[in-house]
Amino acid sequence: MDNQQKVAKLISFPPSADCELGRWVLFYHGINFVEKRHATPFFLLFIWLNGGKEFPLFIWQKLILDGVRPIIDHFDNLADPDRKLIPSAYANDIETSWQSFNAELGNAVVTWAYANLLPHRDIMVRPLSLGSPWLERFFVEHCYNIPKNLLWKSLKLDKAAADEALVIIQKKFLDVDKMLADGRKYLFGDRMTLADMAFATCGAPLVLPAGYGGYQYEQGPIPSFEQFPKELQEIISSIRQTPAGKFILRLYAEERYRGMAESEQ
Repeated sequence: MDNQQKVAKLISFPPSADCELGRWVLFYHGINFVEKRHATPFFLLFIWLNGGKEFPLFIWQKLILDGVRPIIDHFDNLADPDRKLIPSAYANDIETSWQSFNAELGNAVVTWAYANLLPHRDIMVRPLSLGSPWLERFFVEHCYNIPKNLLWKSLKLDKAAADEALVIIQKKFLDVDKMLADGRKYLFGDRMTLADMAFATCGAPLVLPAGYGGYQYEQGPIPSFEQFPKELQEIISSIRQTPAGKFILRLYAEERYRGMAESEQ
């Protein structure tokens, strides 16, 4: 690693919700970084070569932040009180939401999405390799069964697991529906916090917001609605109409690139 590195580097796996949350957190705090996207299984190699174990891996000079939560905590500790994503007044509630959204909802969405979509090579080549070096894109396109089987086995996927995951997803969205029933704009307080970000990024594959993955003006590493099989389109359409689904769409429309939109005015 070049200790004279002036711009931070983020090593990521394109469709990962943790990587999307890491991008959003860095953007929110105004951190200039270059993203190095890698496909399965190459991201494992590049993370290891750079001294990490998890994605996303943030590197700047001698600073290495291994995984999304260290990224969140590091920059939150440096932020002014009115910019902290974990404000002290709601710290306990946000930590509870973190477990519910990032761990429980996030794992369920990963299981549901990959179990349903990995059998469709024509749909998944792009999400699994978007933005990665040409050799990795070539590998995913021409040796698709290798990354497919690696993900299938490592995530222990099957139809039963996908069906169980959908039940969890629907429950978590219903929980957020109930929170939003009193008309609040954000889950806690009068501005966006980590709870909002975590729910939006983990739930994104169920509502397909524009701008996911750091691609503000083009399709990111999630299949489009039209690419999803018809039976999954029906599920997505239903969830998009829930208060929680609309909440994610609004956060992406109003908050995901907020600083950039304001600077362009």
